[in-house]
Amino acid sequence: MPDERIQHVVVEYSSEQIPVALKFKKSRYLSISVHPDCSVTASAPVGCPIEEVLTYLESRRAWIAKQRRYFETFHPLPEAKRFVSGETHLYLGRQYRLKVRRARDVEVKLIGRFLNVSVPEPEKPRCVRTALDAWYRAHAEPIFRERMAHCLESAPSLQKVTPTLRIQRMTRRWGSCTRRGTITLSTELIKTPLHCIEYVIMHELCHLRVYDHSPAFFRLLDRCMPDWETRKSQLDEVVLQ
Repeated sequence: MPDERIQHVVVEYSSEQIPVALKFKKSRYLSISVHPDCSVTASAPVGCPIEEVLTYLESRRAWIAKQRRYFETFHPLPEAKRFVSGETHLYLGRQYRLKVRRARDVEVKLIGRFLNVSVPEPEKPRCVRTALDAWYRAHAEPIFRERMAHCLESAPSLQKVTPTLRIQRMTRRWGSCTRRGTITLSTELIKTPLHCIEYVIMHELCHLRVYDHSPAFFRLLDRCMPDWETRKSQLDEVVLQ
């Protein structure tokens, strides 16, 4: 598929060579993302000349290097979750200890500081993870909808915005939006504090008015959420597994 082509390119900054996974897709703008594992991805419109993309990446190389250095401060990253009793998992920014037990029916309950997970095969991490992911999603939807309504109410500049909300698991981004007004939030976002959830929602809502990351977008975001930079910094510190 042409909108799924991926090329691997390299951006040089000082003595550092930074690999970038470049994807061509149906969009109007070039974009770059630096992720907590320090990997870099970029997207470009289908048909965009590779020379134009490389020029854009070169113009942003100092920012890319700065973001990578920032995320390196959180390394080494935590070990991958094993979904066993005693392990800690996040919910709304707080840590809860996992208690896994065998039971005929699948059930997840938050009791005190514990996430109690009952599954028929507790020795299988996939079974525990599936049950936990379903619980996260069920709790995410009403909270995301309520926070979106709160954000719209608090931002007069967005009063005429009427978004459609979708929720799905995404591994590399907290949220996204389309020009047609659909906002997609990652189920992983429910693991972060409420004020971080509100930041992601407000960020995407502002994109429905200004689709790119131009100065006009950040002026709008400043008006709608003056403390967004503090919230973003706190969100950047959340490392999920």
